[in-house]
Amino acid sequence: MNVFQESCCSILGVLLVFLLQGSCVDSDAEVVHKAVGDSLELTADYPKDDLEVQWKYNGINFADYQNNNFKTVKPELFHERLKMNEGNISITVADLKLQDSGSFSIVAEGKSVQYKTKFIELRVHDLIRDAKIEYNVSWLQSQNICMFHLRCLASGDQNPSYSWTGHQIQTQGSHLNISLRPAESATLTCTADNTVSVRYTTETVVCTETSEEQRLCVKS
Repeated sequence: MNVFQESCCSILGVLLVFLLQGSCVDSDAEVVHKAVGDSLELTADYPKDDLEVQWKYNGINFADYQNNNFKTVKPELFHERLKMNEGNISITVADLKLQDSGSFSIVAEGKSVQYKTKFIELRVHDLIRDAKIEYNVSWLQSQNICMFHLRCLASGDQNPSYSWTGHQIQTQGSHLNISLRPAESATLTCTADNTVSVRYTTETVVCTETSEEQRLCVKS
């Protein structure tokens, strides 16, 4: 019974420490958004006397600075994409990829002093390359209106944010429904963005009385 209780206490203790460490990292971390192909500079801006530094990625030490010299610890981690900068004691990760998103930390100490660890949460995004509006329209004879069902589509990043403006409309989301009277028109702009890039496209739709048929239109 004692062994079981001690085991439970040990497991609970480990879980508590893990949760506490995770919450500290989250609260202290600087969130940085970058595009694919950009660079990330990790600067150890501490007093240089007797400075020793470790750069870590998701808890794995990949570079050191000691005795005024840099050392690559895990060269395979960012293969041929690391640059050591002696002027400001920094590491640059070049040509960022989507899979580089994660947690970076800079652990440093000087002579008889342990500096506060810096945490950086990197988010790498694809650039939005293009945006287009796809829509279909149906004539509702009973109400004498055209009903437009519009959708905004972006290429590149798979999860951008969408917004619509125009025709006294200002709303979020990739889909938009509007109704127009015969001969009435609306000019609408869809914007797709993801923090590191933005694209927009504008389309004018016109209500023309038809029979109960549907038309599919794609505009870029």
